[in-house]
Amino acid sequence: MYDTTTNDITTTDDIRTELQDWLCAYLAEELRLPEGSIDPEQPMSAYGLDSVRAITLITEAEELTGCELDPNALWEFPTVVSFAGLLAEHVTAAVTSGPPLAK
Repeated sequence: MYDTTTNDITTTDDIRTELQDWLCAYLAEELRLPEGSIDPEQPMSAYGLDSVRAITLITEAEELTGCELDPNALWEFPTVVSFAGLLAEHVTAAVTSGPPLAK
């Protein structure tokens, strides 16, 4: 989803919103819940996200963003909103620390 090797990026808020949408859809599919049933303010564990699925989610998020994450990130950022915020910060940091724009 995000090419962290380019400076073609929207705002951190836009990225956070996209990631929240992705996380809600991912959780609904993975946990076999109706689409739209995930409240982004509730802990993901409230929907049945266990440690095995949490590691899978971390791996999927790393592949999506191209950023390495702490395996404990979901316990420190337990809601969709907080985890999406963490991911957005990682994506933004990776892009802004990348190579300068060509002139």
